[in-house]
Amino acid sequence: MRRGELRILSELQTGSKTVGELADAIDKSQGWTSELVSSLENQHLVTKDRQVTVADTYEAGLVAELLRTYDIEKILVGKREKVLNALLSGPKTVGELEQEGFATSTVYDSLNDLQAVGAVTETEDGYRIVDEALRRFLEARTNQRPFETAYTADDTTIRKTADEDTEGTPTAFSAFQRYGIDYYPNDTYRYHGPKELGREEVLIHAVRFAENKKQMALCGVFYLLHRATLEVSDLWRLAGTWDCIERWADLLAYLDQRDVGNEELFLPWDEFTALARDYDVYPRGKHPEDSLLMGLEELGEALTDEINVYLLGGANLILRGLKDTTKDIDVVVEDKKTFRVLVGALREQGYTERQDLAAAYEDINPSIVLEQQGFPRWDIFVEVVADALHMTPAMRERSDKKQTFGNLTVNLLSLTDIFVFKSVTEREGDLEDVALTAQQGAVDWQQVLDEVETQEYMTEQYFSFAVLDTLDLLVERYDIDVPIRNRLASYCLENALLITLDEPRTIEDLRDEVNFPDHQIYNKLRKLEKEGSVKVDRSGTLNRYVRTESEML
Repeated sequence: MRRGELRILSELQTGSKTVGELADAIDKSQGWTSELVSSLENQHLVTKDRQVTVADTYEAGLVAELLRTYDIEKILVGKREKVLNALLSGPKTVGELEQEGFATSTVYDSLNDLQAVGAVTETEDGYRIVDEALRRFLEARTNQRPFETAYTADDTTIRKTADEDTEGTPTAFSAFQRYGIDYYPNDTYRYHGPKELGREEVLIHAVRFAENKKQMALCGVFYLLHRATLEVSDLWRLAGTWDCIERWADLLAYLDQRDVGNEELFLPWDEFTALARDYDVYPRGKHPEDSLLMGLEELGEALTDEINVYLLGGANLILRGLKDTTKDIDVVVEDKKTFRVLVGALREQGYTERQDLAAAYEDINPSIVLEQQGFPRWDIFVEVVADALHMTPAMRERSDKKQTFGNLTVNLLSLTDIFVFKSVTEREGDLEDVALTAQQGAVDWQQVLDEVETQEYMTEQYFSFAVLDTLDLLVERYDIDVPIRNRLASYCLENALLITLDEPRTIEDLRDEVNFPDHQIYNKLRKLEKEGSVKVDRSGTLNRYVRTESEML
């Protein structure tokens, strides 16, 4: 690019200007400046009406990003841009650049200048471009991108293309601006499918197609920015549909400051938090064992009455010596009197009620959430957890450890029951805790099945499907194959059939609605018929099954 063009782009970052104002700013004639503006218009970098304005284009957005990082004249003026273009196809040695027609002095001078500002680095294979925004800008100007690639899952297609005018609904990074994230992707992503796009689809599509650390970081920012409205169960389901469960689990682990499987996809933590602050979102901090113990001791001293609480989640695992840190203290109390005493003591210590609960926490309906800067958050439930799961007498009996802190007695719910709770709630970090409990070899799997059935009977809700999804994720993410998986799948199939058979359906109908093999559906229907749970009409070409009136939760 010409030096004058770059100076005009730099001047326009502070706002629109007339050609005359630009001429004065760059100390050139108005006629020459007008010619430069026309050139920038042809490059889709500015628009001109009465004033000259930075264009709302992908390339212009990249220029703005480069201007925040570099003295752009030192990388895109003269032979330097041509040398950079030669490096787009991959690392090259000085000799290889000379073979492409560059003079030796030009190669050395350009590479030295580009290395000095951190745009290029030398590797064993030769010199390569370091900055991703610079690479994308050069690719956009030279059109060195594939025109279109199509990705299909179920009855949905996403087209990744270089054409900004391609048909379809913007998704993935092409939709980020609509959701408050200022990003201009290198490619265009368009959705073609029967359903309307929601935040969940946009985010998972972005996770699926993220190609670098910046894009994965923006996925993390998107999640933090919108987690109050995101359905976590839908996110996991979509991640399975688009074959990116590992990436999605890694992103949640990264946001939770846990180990990730693919470190290559993530920025250093301080760089990510700096980016997140630009959007006024902040990952919550984690608190170690000594901080937890000190908080419990101070609370026990502050309590005016003796109270008894049941601890689940990460804090439970810390007190068992199975985990190092946690963000929350999840407790269940048995009555409203204990609840009032506990909440009153925490308020006295400076805790305040949180109002802007994320969707996942609204779904699980804690009785109250209390926070204080620098301390773990308290999620306090009265008898019922996850808006449905009850703390049953069997759970109280299975509580296998107890610790006392002044007037506070803490009972640790068993690993079996932590597994049940965590399999249903689907919050950040829950999958890791589920895996941790399973790996201890202390979960009674028969009790898990019994508790799921008990909870479904008590609440008239189907938790078994969420637990089965969790077991499948354990296999995919941690290679943990829980022994009750097949039995639970059979139980879920039975539930699915009873739910679906609210009106007569054939085997073919059920095949479309129930995601199980045909032979399993058929065998289960025979069992349900023998038990009197379903009736069969055999008068037509195909048998039609329907649930009996008594078979409802």
